[in-house]
This record gives sequence, C-alpha cells and structure tokens, in this order.
Amino acid sequence: MQIDEYAKSSPIPKRILRYMNRIDLIEDPLLTDEIVALQFLSQIWGNREIIRAQLNRLSMKSRLNFLKTAPIPTKWERYAYSRFSNLEPGKSLPMETLVEEIQVTFCFVLKKQHISRLYKIRNRVQVARHRKKNKPANG
Repeated sequence: MQIDEYAKSSPIPKRILRYMNRIDLIEDPLLTDEIVALQFLSQIWGNREIIRAQLNRLSMKSRLNFLKTAPIPTKWERYAYSRFSNLEPGKSLPMETLVEEIQVTFCFVLKKQHISRLYKIRNRVQVARHRKKNKPANG
C-alpha cells in the first residue's frame, strides 16, 4: 500500500507519514509490518496522556516555544517566526535579509506565495508582542 493511499484512512497526517519515510522509518510502498506498526500508532495518535508525557520531558520555556510554533508546518516558516520573535525591541529585520537567509539556509528559492507567508508570520509575531505588552498584570 502506498503512503498516500494509507493516509486517506489514517488519523496520522500524510505530511507526518512522508516525514517518516524521509527519515527511513517506513518505506513507500509500506511493508506489512510497517502497516501493523502504523495501525498501533494510529490508536494512540493524539492521546492527551501520551502527549503530556512527551511534553513533560521539555523545559517550560521549550514547551511554550513549541506551542507557539506548533501550527506552523514547515521548518523555514518556524525559522522565520523565531527570527522575528528573537528580535530585540527597537530592532528591525528587513524582509530582503530574511528571504536571503532562508534561501541560503534551506536551499530553495522563495516564490511570491512564500514571501506572502513571511509577511503573515511577521504580523503574527507583532500581534503576539502587542498582546503580551498590553496584557494586564493580573491576567
């Protein structure tokens, strides 16, 4: 069975199955024993107790950083989020500089849609900073 075909009936996202294939945990097409292992993994996928145990291994700071970037699907987008988040107050990061950094670091040319995504990420960081700054002391 192909990964794409298996993903249609599995709670495990295709992106994760592809990642598992890239790091040589599973083959494409899937072998019989891999299907059995994935069926087991499907049963525990998203289980709160298991997720809690995994997150407990991280420091509080690491957990919070992880949660902030959890919805961001790609490494280059998480990189951009971190670059914007780690800027000192009053400093700026020109978009051209960030685009060049990403292209060199991740070895691909950003298209118009990628650059548009960078602007959305920058805005997201700015909104988070604004909310944190204006958060009431008791809240």
